[in-house]
Amino acid sequence: MSSTFSMTLLQADSSTDCNITSQTNSPLTKDGEQESQSQNLCDMWRDIQGAHNWNGLLDPMDPILKAEVLRYGNLAKVCYDAFDGESSSIHYGQCKYTKTSLFDKMGMSECGYRATKYIYANTNVLASLFGENAKDKAVWLGFIAVCESEKEIRRLGRRDIVVAWRGTQTTQEWIQDLRDFLIPARLSYKCERTSKEHEAATAIANDGVRIESGFLSCYTSTFSHEDSKGKSFNKSARGLLISEIRRLLNVYKNEIVNLSITFTGHSLGAALATLSAYDVKKLLNANCYNIIPVIVFSFASPRVGNVSFAKNVEDIGLKVLRLVNKGDVVPKVPGVFVNEKMGYLSRWLSWLPWAYFHVGVELCLGKNSSFLLHPNCVAYLHNLDVYLRLLDGYNEDNN
Repeated sequence: MSSTFSMTLLQADSSTDCNITSQTNSPLTKDGEQESQSQNLCDMWRDIQGAHNWNGLLDPMDPILKAEVLRYGNLAKVCYDAFDGESSSIHYGQCKYTKTSLFDKMGMSECGYRATKYIYANTNVLASLFGENAKDKAVWLGFIAVCESEKEIRRLGRRDIVVAWRGTQTTQEWIQDLRDFLIPARLSYKCERTSKEHEAATAIANDGVRIESGFLSCYTSTFSHEDSKGKSFNKSARGLLISEIRRLLNVYKNEIVNLSITFTGHSLGAALATLSAYDVKKLLNANCYNIIPVIVFSFASPRVGNVSFAKNVEDIGLKVLRLVNKGDVVPKVPGVFVNEKMGYLSRWLSWLPWAYFHVGVELCLGKNSSFLLHPNCVAYLHNLDVYLRLLDGYNEDNN
């Protein structure tokens, strides 16, 4: 991965680095507009969630879609704002707030969601060199929340489960970002209904899918975890996510027809959102839950995997809307030399350990630099608040 990308991830993922204050907590400002759009969202939520790959909704951008993407962007922003990144703090690397108080503390008490699970990950590789957490200790990397407000469920047209991931904040995560070579994604899926491994999807590695090493390590590396009874055992971010998704599916098994799972994240968080959404969608399909739509709204996502990964994302029905700031370097890596823009040549070279392909549908922001206060600042162009501000003014920007 390029040094520019590395420094961008280290310096720009934090929403405080460029002293930017988000102005997008209430994306629709005209009187009555939000209420009117809320009445329509319940009728077209499948289109908003990408059932038809957002055809006809992006240029110009549908105001209901814009409001929804902004809403998920603000949920991704919670992962930054609630993270304790002060290295001198005894709670360094953890969330500042409990699950029950998270949205209240973030000023989002009316969002209608309740955090049900925190996601922790072992992101450390050389911790002792930097005085950070020991290798088997975990940092807070995001949360799982479920919509429980009846009013919000009516507005959305379904019950929504959201998974939000944080971007790079620690030195160890920066090192993980540097590990930009592709490796087989060895993930298996147990078919609950037959109590055996699903034959068609026991190992992703069998169909040639490869994932960036650092992203996969963050997602699957184990750490020592202690449950509420004080019992210690090994867990991973993947293990925490999958077990909670299984639990929630069981709780809401009578609402499967009107249930969605939405992933969101920025930068490293966007990469993890894409990877974990792919993982969950494969799991659902293996257990005959393919009726449940799984969607990713990603901000500033780097490339995650190879051409087989991109093809698999499409084949399994995972919907991904990638928001990209035109001047941001992060979405251009890894895969600077071999990527999806090279056409046939890229497929011929797809065996290389640095041959990456983007996934899903891209929405390019920032085409008009008049919306940017610092159009030449690499860190500024990558900042999540800038993305949300550009999205808020997207149609005006295009014109």
